[in-house]
Amino acid sequence: MTQRYGCQTCHMPLTALHKSSNETVYFHPGGVTVDHEPIPVPQEQLPALNQVCDFCSDPAGVAQFTFNTLEMLVMGDDDNELIGRHKDLGGTWTACATCADLVEVRDVAAITMRAIANTRQRGLDPQMLAHLHRTLFAATPFTPPRRPLHRTAQSPDAPAVRSVRPQALPKVRDRLVKFWRNAGGAFVLDVLTNGAGYSVPGHMIPGAPLHASAVHTANPALINQYTALMGNHVENGKLFWVNSEFTALAAHAARDLPDVRVLPAELPAPDGVLVWQDPIVWLNDHETGTAMPVTAVSWGPIPGGVWTVFYTPAETVLTGSGQITEQRLQHLRERIGWFAPVHTGTGLVYGQSHDTESDDSRKILTALIATWILTTQPDAEITDTPADKATRKAYQRAKRPAPVVRLVSLRRKQQTRTEETTTGKTRTYTRRWWVAGFFREQPYGPGRALRRRTYVRPHIKGPADAPLILTDKVNILGRRARTADPDPRESR
Repeated sequence: MTQRYGCQTCHMPLTALHKSSNETVYFHPGGVTVDHEPIPVPQEQLPALNQVCDFCSDPAGVAQFTFNTLEMLVMGDDDNELIGRHKDLGGTWTACATCADLVEVRDVAAITMRAIANTRQRGLDPQMLAHLHRTLFAATPFTPPRRPLHRTAQSPDAPAVRSVRPQALPKVRDRLVKFWRNAGGAFVLDVLTNGAGYSVPGHMIPGAPLHASAVHTANPALINQYTALMGNHVENGKLFWVNSEFTALAAHAARDLPDVRVLPAELPAPDGVLVWQDPIVWLNDHETGTAMPVTAVSWGPIPGGVWTVFYTPAETVLTGSGQITEQRLQHLRERIGWFAPVHTGTGLVYGQSHDTESDDSRKILTALIATWILTTQPDAEITDTPADKATRKAYQRAKRPAPVVRLVSLRRKQQTRTEETTTGKTRTYTRRWWVAGFFREQPYGPGRALRRRTYVRPHIKGPADAPLILTDKVNILGRRARTADPDPRESR
């Protein structure tokens, strides 16, 4: 699948031009006026995409169409040589409301006229636009169906999800505690009534493994013991709120994890309640056929490992049962809270690879582990913020310690202009290039004998004012040298 890029500054998708010199040039969509040079990053790294119409460059994109793949050669006037091959003209096209209607009736001439009017100030060739649109529709004889526009990079066909304010997390935690200690047993029994099993930590059943499944068992004592433990985990949990940018990075980093495994040193706290500003993953609800966003998790210690429970916004349970009014939402907050569990829980043994039962289970566990690992690295900037005034007063009346929420965001990397070689000479870079993210084993502990995973996040390397390329070679002023750097460098 072709990697698609967006601009780190304005979050617009970028157009790629692959030049004959094996370089790739990125630019903003035609017709869009911007005041900055494009800074390309993979689209999944962006918290959201500011989609524009691919036909006329209108900034209000509302729909998408999937055409047959279309390749277009771009010729230059430099010695009449081929300077590029535009490969991203086929596939998914975003359309504004007007162009979407024109696509559905296949009015190519009207689309071209609209595009010419909107892009005239950019000096784009009208004949080129007309040829492009005719070729696109000729390559796709049957009009593709209209689909809703992607709302976020990592949730292609997802509805909007309300974000929880970080200051509200103490109240969210209290409502989760109430849920587990009052309604949690009914939740587990409902799971059993529907024919599913539920998992409990192994230490609750003599001789059972850590991740034990009690299928079609309605033992009240066991259910009460389990829900009481979940309530304790939530009540003792440190509060973490992860912003959109950090969430996007964690979702991307999760793809690079080779297995589902965690170490105690990789957890930001023994107990925790963590809320992602945006859904970290989307799960398929096989009963309703809808997408279920995962936006929160709680965890706590069990013998030899950690127990995790993932949550979806509580209003998700109202999907398909009528309009979600503020009154119904408030009633839901009082009855259930902000979140509802998507399962009864999963246990992870420290240092052991966990065999997941499904792709969904692997997705949510690797996303959580990646988030944990990233929050314990220097790249994570964690700041404490107090709860809102009403919550602080309620805690004070109850003689409880003032709650603190830890805000998790990315620390900005500093770019360096030079790099010392093994011979002591200084390399001066004349270009910037993209470095993909990857996990590596980091020594730590007594004598640095222990190992834990750290993530080197995707970044652009090189001087900030140098031109950006995405090639296998980077020009350096200095001697020719081969290094273990994943981007080979060529000296000038």
